[in-house]
Amino acid sequence: MSVTMITAHRPRPGRRYSPAEELFLAHQQQLLEFIADRLPVDYRSSPDPHLVEDLVQDAWVEALAGGLDTAGEEQVVEAGLPQVLQEAARAVIYRHLKGLLAETSPPSKALAPAA
Repeated sequence: MSVTMITAHRPRPGRRYSPAEELFLAHQQQLLEFIADRLPVDYRSSPDPHLVEDLVQDAWVEALAGGLDTAGEEQVVEAGLPQVLQEAARAVIYRHLKGLLAETSPPSKALAPAA
């Protein structure tokens, strides 16, 4: 099973898109691949497309909440993504992996209550 592929968008004649919508349409697939490529190996062997999509959505929310400048020129770097989207994606992946580690790690003896 492969990572979800976002279907090509067919613009309606006469439809005008906001700068944020244009940015979304231009970078959605690259952001999906960027996040999927950075998940642990077990997700790559049988990826959960809903997890990847959820993380992509969280990255968009974080980028927009962080003041993503959709009107200005964004610096495009690795994977064809603006740097602000890469930073948001990395933060979302970090929080996700940190949560996974907390769920799977045995409790530390140092944190155990004293007897």
